[in-house]
Amino acid sequence: MATPPPPKPTPPGGKKPAPGKPPAPGQAVSQEEVVHHVSQRSKRKKKVGPMQLNMTSMIDVVFLLLIYFIITASFAVGEGVITAQFPVGTGEADPLDPPKNPIKIIVTTGASDTGCRIEVEQANTAPTNFTQLKQLLVTMREGSFNDESPVIIQPGGQVRWQHVVNAFNAALAARFKNIAFAQSEG
Repeated sequence: MATPPPPKPTPPGGKKPAPGKPPAPGQAVSQEEVVHHVSQRSKRKKKVGPMQLNMTSMIDVVFLLLIYFIITASFAVGEGVITAQFPVGTGEADPLDPPKNPIKIIVTTGASDTGCRIEVEQANTAPTNFTQLKQLLVTMREGSFNDESPVIIQPGGQVRWQHVVNAFNAALAARFKNIAFAQSEG
């Protein structure tokens, strides 16, 4: 069996307070007159309308980042880049031209003043530094070789790449045009 709802309290003296006026202290308030609290945030939402993003500050930040990355970027050419000229076109070699005897430069680790040992297979004496190598190559170009003669640089062992590049530069300084690298011998 259902219990009946409790009777609504009546204010003392039998009078109801005026609508919109808070009850006097000690007066009971009926459930119909209970006012619910409305937060200030929900009141502001009703007045302001839909929220919008402030794009000005975001655009400022994007431009600052763009300026930062442009200033800190380095547009320098990478170190250790060696220009190479690849053959153009295809075809067979001319059978009338005898194969050219290449000048073979072998650069290995050694205990000389440069930290490497330089050997030229077609020369009787071995140069001790890269200046002597350049002078030797100049005399070879002026002698039995020409500037189109192939020069092959072969690194050996654990030689530093710097020494191989120095041998390449010496061949370029001697005005040879056909310079190549051979595979290292381990």
